[in-house]
Amino acid sequence: MTNYIKTMPKGVVQMHVIQVLSLAGYAILIGMLNFYLSNEAGFTKVEANTLTASFFALNFLLHFLGGALGGRYFSFRGLFLTSLILQAVSMVLIAMPHDYDAIVIGLAIFITGAGLNTSCLNMMLTQLFDANDSRREMAFSVNYTAMNFGFLCCFVLSGMLQSYSAYNIAFYIASFLLVIASVLQLINFKNVKDHDTYFSKVFSKKKVRFAIMPSIIILCLGFSLTLIKNPEYGVDLIVSVFFIVLIYLIRLALKQEGIYRSRILVFLALASAGMITAFVLGMQTSAIENFVEYNTTKTILGIHLSPAFVNSFETVGVIVFGIILAQIIAKKNDLNKAVYPTTSIIRGLVFYVLAFLIIPFGILVSGNDGMVSLIIPIVMLLIVGGGEVQINATNYALVGKLIEPKHQGLFTGYFFVSVAVGVIASGYMANYTIGNQLNSHEITALGTNQLYTNLFVGLSVLTAVIAAIYFFASRKMNRVFDSSL
Repeated sequence: MTNYIKTMPKGVVQMHVIQVLSLAGYAILIGMLNFYLSNEAGFTKVEANTLTASFFALNFLLHFLGGALGGRYFSFRGLFLTSLILQAVSMVLIAMPHDYDAIVIGLAIFITGAGLNTSCLNMMLTQLFDANDSRREMAFSVNYTAMNFGFLCCFVLSGMLQSYSAYNIAFYIASFLLVIASVLQLINFKNVKDHDTYFSKVFSKKKVRFAIMPSIIILCLGFSLTLIKNPEYGVDLIVSVFFIVLIYLIRLALKQEGIYRSRILVFLALASAGMITAFVLGMQTSAIENFVEYNTTKTILGIHLSPAFVNSFETVGVIVFGIILAQIIAKKNDLNKAVYPTTSIIRGLVFYVLAFLIIPFGILVSGNDGMVSLIIPIVMLLIVGGGEVQINATNYALVGKLIEPKHQGLFTGYFFVSVAVGVIASGYMANYTIGNQLNSHEITALGTNQLYTNLFVGLSVLTAVIAAIYFFASRKMNRVFDSSL
């Protein structure tokens, strides 16, 4: 670890620490939002599933805005700091369980803050390295592991507090951690300057920025509030934005010459794998938590585990496999061997194929009451973590490897819009797996096991087909990476 700190540019390690703390609100909402809405805020189960999926999808949609606005009308570091402050405020509002307006406003503020920050953090990290710096992949892998260490801590915390229905305490703790992250970002501010962006070269010298920047934040807040209150519009908007941006980027690629055109097309192809990861993330916050609650024994070795706590095992998988992945990358770098992102993504998809088959297997060997051993979703989530870290850590580093600096914010944003589409799909599937029951007491294991089997077998087949397509195209895509090394 000491060697890692010495070899990395100044500011990288500080960003790993900030990453851990900055995810407190997001991680706790992943673990608790669905049950908080249905158990404390008066939403039906279908409404909670739909709003949860819409909430996280809108969060990723605003990642696109963060990528498009950051580096142009905001510095990445300034926008990230603003996002942390907004999240800290939002968690206090969400903690008011019987105040519908406060919860909705809090969710809108949180989406605005969290939605804008991930693109910024990735871009700050990207800009600390030259385009051909082999340390970038290792830094992103470690950062992804740090992110999931933060998730693990928050999942364990939220799982413990969920057992006592102490939702508001969890939200207040998240707010406090976000305040600490804000202070650390201020301290690290000088290390993460924008490089060669429109903001640093042009816009930072214009006085009009003092009017434009707050206006954009206010518009984003209004936009988020409207879509939180009308989640059905949010779904249509996200899907529309995805296809519009995809068409625009394909046209942009076709206008380029030679190798850069190929690099853009390879990025678009590989970024699609992130939609599967996003779908699984969305399933964790809804369908998988519902499965743990209504279709499993909820105990292991006599210990009762809440759905939020069970989610932490996915993060354990990410951390363990993330460490292994970082070591593999380091060894290959030492041997001057190329690390092909295509290989990592294919390997991650194979992990997903195996993981998706775990639930149907558990249902197949369940007893007459249909209840499944809790070890089944735990094993599934551990394997999912192994797939996620190989796909997401790779995708996050693709922008810096393949895309020119002037386009990096836009392509980072596109990646998150594609992720939003995956999360949206998970909401529909979550409602499918509970038979669209409005009330939780009507959900039974025997009534839903076949629905879960249908879903996960179908996902396994689809993911296997996608992995096969990538495999047969990998040689051609790897030639593009060879030209970028």
